[in-house]
Amino acid sequence: MKNPIDAIKTKALRFAEEKDLKQKLIDKGDTAVQTVLSAIAGRVSDKTVPFLNRYDNADFLEGSGYFLSAPKEGARWRVGFAKASVLPETVAGDLYIAGYLAFPPNKANGRLNDQLVRAIALDDGSGRGLHVFAVIDCVGISNHDIRRIRERLRPLIREKNILSVNVSATHCHSGVDTQGVWGDLIEALKKNPKAVKNKKTLDNAVSGKNPDMMAFLIETAAETIMQAVADMRPGELAYALLPAGDFIRDKRPPYVLDDVMTVLRFTPDDKAAKPFLGVILGAHPTNYGGSQKQISADFPYYVCDELEGSGYNAAYFQSDELAVATDRGKSTTENATRHQGIEQYGRAIGKYVLAAEDGAFQTIVPLLNVRLIETFVPVDNSLMTLLGKLKLVSNNIVRVTTSNAKKPKKDEWDYYFATEVGYAELGADLKLALIPGELAPEILLGGTYSAEESYTGKSWDIPPLKDAVRGRLSVIGLCNDAIAYIIPDNDFGSVFAPLHYEESVSAGGRTGSNIAHAFLRCVEDAEKSRV
Repeated sequence: MKNPIDAIKTKALRFAEEKDLKQKLIDKGDTAVQTVLSAIAGRVSDKTVPFLNRYDNADFLEGSGYFLSAPKEGARWRVGFAKASVLPETVAGDLYIAGYLAFPPNKANGRLNDQLVRAIALDDGSGRGLHVFAVIDCVGISNHDIRRIRERLRPLIREKNILSVNVSATHCHSGVDTQGVWGDLIEALKKNPKAVKNKKTLDNAVSGKNPDMMAFLIETAAETIMQAVADMRPGELAYALLPAGDFIRDKRPPYVLDDVMTVLRFTPDDKAAKPFLGVILGAHPTNYGGSQKQISADFPYYVCDELEGSGYNAAYFQSDELAVATDRGKSTTENATRHQGIEQYGRAIGKYVLAAEDGAFQTIVPLLNVRLIETFVPVDNSLMTLLGKLKLVSNNIVRVTTSNAKKPKKDEWDYYFATEVGYAELGADLKLALIPGELAPEILLGGTYSAEESYTGKSWDIPPLKDAVRGRLSVIGLCNDAIAYIIPDNDFGSVFAPLHYEESVSAGGRTGSNIAHAFLRCVEDAEKSRV
């Protein structure tokens, strides 16, 4: 059987050889589409898009006020866990399956398994405060909705001195739409331009997000975080780095992937309490495909179910996975149905983690430093501008003026995503990059295209993010926002070019460098505050 990766490489090589002949035509087509989308977006009211100087950053949490270099004498870890379903028993209206565009839209007609929120609260005993990391089985959740969760937690944040609340998504493409773009797009294009002209009629805007479902999700996420904080107890924290190459494959050149699975393990002093295992791995949960009509959290559900069946609390965090897919070949039995294969793959990951020997785990000293910054990413993709202005999605978008006029005229501003990027340290050697989208692994690890190899003919001059820190740097992706694909600027090409699908749902060709520089600023700020 011909290796599919070899076929992709051959296709990419053939395109490179013909690039000079085709690229001008391809780029012209791309420019034409962007021009049309820009014209459509320009006809939609900007009233719901604030200028940068009026942007309200309420419920942003910056993390640790200062970084410690060593644990406080006598400090112990305290960790709490809780989980709950984010699917209400009944809702008014339809639920749409996220992940694949469909006309008519893909309405859910049942449930294969549940979508949950899982929350972990951690305190390093330093007296500075505690931090929360939650993950939701969903395709993605906007920073706007995450701040709604934090808003409900304001009393608890004050009472318990919570320094950061970080919410990420597993990115399952078979769960309910939590972003808004997989509903009735035709109806939205008809009704939303009128709805957004007046803030009083904004509730009439059509979106793939079911209001009842989202209200339940936000309330449940907040309550689950409260429960995790209430559940905190002392114990030992450790981590392991396990080879994961058998589980994943990359579909896009330059074929760089993070083939290390990061596993966190908490062992409480109370032997009657459940220990915890957290898995961080980058692989798209897109296994059911676009025809799926039953709600499912995809393989992460079965990873956690396998771990829970062995007496653990569990969570799965998505990592850097721009075009990284699952490789189910070695874990799926012959003649397995699609659903059976997905379950077998998820359980294989769970069993692999459970089989790790104690010697694979390293103790994490009680030291937790977290720094978050707000950053503004230019939205050069007119499709993303249109989705934001039509309120199909709830990502925070702002206008930045390009003139010095007190009252800028139309076309005298650009659009930016207002988002968050973070950096965390667990102990001396394990670090986390908290990234608000789907990061290309080569930005983390190196291996980006040279100027000669890249689509734009330019070089990528930013060092790999891992080189900015000492020890292991793992990514928690789609964390505190979902701004889609984050691609190195020099390989950001036309959506009409082979193997460049991801550009269609990216903010634009400057996203990669903006996110990378924001992370590096986090690290720099952290070092300046270290004591």
